[in-house]
Amino acid sequence: MEKSHENRIDWKRFIIFTLIVGLIVGFSSVISDNLPYLGDGVTVLEFVISYLAGMINSLPMWFIIAMLVGYIFAKDIKEAALLGAIYTITAITFYFVIGYFYEDIPVTLSFKVQAFIYVGWYGTSAVGGIIGGIVGFFTKKIPYTLLCLLVGLIIQLFVNGTRSWSDIVGIAQNITFILMIISIFVYLTLVKRLNKKKMNYEHSGI
Repeated sequence: MEKSHENRIDWKRFIIFTLIVGLIVGFSSVISDNLPYLGDGVTVLEFVISYLAGMINSLPMWFIIAMLVGYIFAKDIKEAALLGAIYTITAITFYFVIGYFYEDIPVTLSFKVQAFIYVGWYGTSAVGGIIGGIVGFFTKKIPYTLLCLLVGLIIQLFVNGTRSWSDIVGIAQNITFILMIISIFVYLTLVKRLNKKKMNYEHSGI
């Protein structure tokens, strides 16, 4: 039995989203990989570019965008997994293609080594996209699924380490992650209170 019109994937919107966002993420990630060290004389433009590129290239942001795909476009778990994987594979493809033309130094690795690297990257990206898409889908009905993202943000802070607090870009990115963690806590607290009030109203017969 075919799905109703309301339950079908809006492939047109999904493809447009994937191509535009995937291109932005891929390009920003390449820029992030090739940023020079910024000293004390950093300009506002250099700071903004470095901050945005670094944030977009972070694992939490890759995961968050995969979550958005599952949240916005998926109608069930299978679709969330499929769309999340398609998006991340597209984004990582843009990253590799743009990186190939961006790099001045030719690749000297053998085909076999390159194949293993690509398989590893694509496999990891697909798994991350699947998990992100599923988490995003469940977030629509179970807000506490955001705890997965919260854990990821905390891990990212530990990965960044104390050295990331020694430059202005690293400080800005860490503060952003901390604000995101706080926002999740606040949001989940509000959801808990609203659910508690709703249950009290239902029990009181109002």
